[in-house]
Amino acid sequence: MNATSSKLALSTLAWLSPVAALCLWASPAQAQSLITNGTFDADYAPWWGNASSTEEAPADYALAATDGQLCATMMAGGKNPWDVIVGYSGLALLPNQHYHIAFSVSADVNRTIKFKTGLGEAPYTDYFLKTIEVTTTPTLVDFTYLNLRNDATAQAQFQIGATAGKVCFDNIVIEPVAAPTVPPHVTPSANGHPLKDYSAIVKMGTAVDTPIFLSNAQHNAIVAGEFSMITPANSMKMNIIQPTQGVFDYTDTDALVAWAQQNNLEFRGHPLVWHTQAPGWLTSGTFTREEMIAIMYAHIDGLMGHYAGKFPYWDVVNEAIDQKDGQWTFRPTFWHERIGDDFIDLAFTHARTADPAAKLVYNDYNIEQKGNAKADRVFELIRDMKMRGIPIDAVGMQAHYFVEPNGNTASGVPNMQAISDNMARYNEIGIEVHITECDFRIGKPLDDTKTQLQNKFFADLLQVCIDAPNCSHFTVWGLSDVDSWVPNTFKDYDFAHIYDAALMPKPAYHALAGVFAKYNTDGTLIGATPPPAPPSGSSGGGDDSGGCSLAPRAMRTNAGLLAGLALLGLAASRRASRRTRS
Repeated sequence: MNATSSKLALSTLAWLSPVAALCLWASPAQAQSLITNGTFDADYAPWWGNASSTEEAPADYALAATDGQLCATMMAGGKNPWDVIVGYSGLALLPNQHYHIAFSVSADVNRTIKFKTGLGEAPYTDYFLKTIEVTTTPTLVDFTYLNLRNDATAQAQFQIGATAGKVCFDNIVIEPVAAPTVPPHVTPSANGHPLKDYSAIVKMGTAVDTPIFLSNAQHNAIVAGEFSMITPANSMKMNIIQPTQGVFDYTDTDALVAWAQQNNLEFRGHPLVWHTQAPGWLTSGTFTREEMIAIMYAHIDGLMGHYAGKFPYWDVVNEAIDQKDGQWTFRPTFWHERIGDDFIDLAFTHARTADPAAKLVYNDYNIEQKGNAKADRVFELIRDMKMRGIPIDAVGMQAHYFVEPNGNTASGVPNMQAISDNMARYNEIGIEVHITECDFRIGKPLDDTKTQLQNKFFADLLQVCIDAPNCSHFTVWGLSDVDSWVPNTFKDYDFAHIYDAALMPKPAYHALAGVFAKYNTDGTLIGATPPPAPPSGSSGGGDDSGGCSLAPRAMRTNAGLLAGLALLGLAASRRASRRTRS
């Protein structure tokens, strides 16, 4: 390490979190680095560069070892970050091995780059590990990565394209290390109760991904400490699970499931049938209806059979309704076009056979508010399935919402009463409701007004779920802004989650915790008068639901109504019976 790098390492402690700083300096003495030339004192071999150039987005670059650094100068940056890359081939990565990865990086102007490793071939091994905000001052990047596969000729890549300019790297190290120690978790909740303590009311979950999630000890500690369940964000998508027809690869999901079991977390199967992130052999194939049905059944059997009895819920069909010619109807996907309108019926019926104990869910976005045309169409779909005896137990409302960059909330902030009314009509037909992918993205720039909108959204939606007797789960789609899906999908938006990029709790976390703080962990409202015991031999009030709606929760008071009555100097509470949660 040269003098500049030594000073850089010391200055880095100013921006590293205490846990990260501890890991950096407590890491074991350097093992044998897999990188044979990471200091670039003479040349840059065996490093290489590549530009993916098209007519509409021409890319051009030059590599040079300059002043002990590897610098890539982009004369034309292309359209996407991966249009210009700097790479290293021949990394012998071992399965279930942690690797310490470190390098310094700077650029002529502020820019965003990505670091990844893997082969990108079936079985799926192409992992984005780190999104890096690069400035003109050299920044030390230091993290640990858990490799899940045997990749004898893996690559490391820096994706740096998109715009013209210069990016320079130095002191690149990739070395095997022992697994990092998971730090103890202390909840930031004001009353000392993490979100998971309120599972008797609503089970809180988050989406996770491999290997980024499993590689980050601090992230793992927060998820295990705060949540009751996890959903795999990508590892169960069909292109990863079945990259070649008939060949199933459970590596990523098995690792997540093992971690969840070790930490006593519920696991959600997501998804079985979806038109996105499907393998090329399926999307480009010319299959008959009978062949497509057989493919769908084989995929359901492969996934549900592998995890039979381990998952209480499965998202069987995902996002199957869309607008076409002014009408809300079946989305024109390869599943629908090749099988027909009954593909959803067939999927749910077969899923019930594959794992009879699991509850089956239809999952979609923009279906939360009664009166919304798509929400009404999905309700009609599910009600019709119930009437015809198709096995369906729950609806997953994704709940992705937003405030626009200019502060407009007209289309991005929902009507909570309409959500409550929607949950109520599902209750009437005996369908559970889950909030499955909740986030609230903020149009840049971030400001206090937008932050308050985000806080209110999370708190209000959680309260609606608590007040609905059939709303049992509330999942946020990703823990933090550090590896958020939002900026890559909506370039003018970010900050969608309840922890920030430094894995610190945001006001949105405290908004959720504040809602739960009104309750005891058994589900009773703090300060509410307990209901009188039922007379001897009484069932406690009976059931007048006609055998259709789900029973309401016990002793749960409408907090908003109670607060309003309290302002008038009145004392009020209402009583309800509570159903047992799975």
